[in-house]
Amino acid sequence: MFYALILVLTVLLATPYANGQGGGNVMPTELVEVARQNGCIQLSDFFGERAGPVNPPYVYGYLPNHHEEDSAVFWCKNVKSGEAPYSLIVVMRDSEHELTKLTECPHRIPWNNPPRGLSIYKNQKATLSGFVYLSNPKKKVPTNTKMTSNTIRSYYDGVTELFYCHKGEWLVSQSH
Repeated sequence: MFYALILVLTVLLATPYANGQGGGNVMPTELVEVARQNGCIQLSDFFGERAGPVNPPYVYGYLPNHHEEDSAVFWCKNVKSGEAPYSLIVVMRDSEHELTKLTECPHRIPWNNPPRGLSIYKNQKATLSGFVYLSNPKKKVPTNTKMTSNTIRSYYDGVTELFYCHKGEWLVSQSH
């Protein structure tokens, strides 16, 4: 009986670590599946590398005027070499309630910097001052234009990156 108890405790204690940090997903299963479909994997060690409070590597509710669960944004690690190491993926629910690609801007943002915790920034009084086009940082951004939609905020330890979809292109602003 004693050996059976030891065996059970050993299995229970070891199981959470079988699939990486915590043993399970660091984001909902539906987002893990979308990541796989896009050639990337979840950031299993996301919380293990950071001290103190941090938002998760995903957030629901990106699209304004929709139910929170109708859209999501998440970080994932690209599987193919030769690409940027990370991607920020933006998805929305279609009429069949399946997560699908965003249509207003490219649904995938290749990214070289370490991913940070995600949240949705909602400030329609803010302008595009300080933003650059992700595809062409030298292209002039209309700085006096106000944000009319939600912005994706990636933040940890004093470093912030804001991603904003403007007329079919992603803009980014970085600060620390």
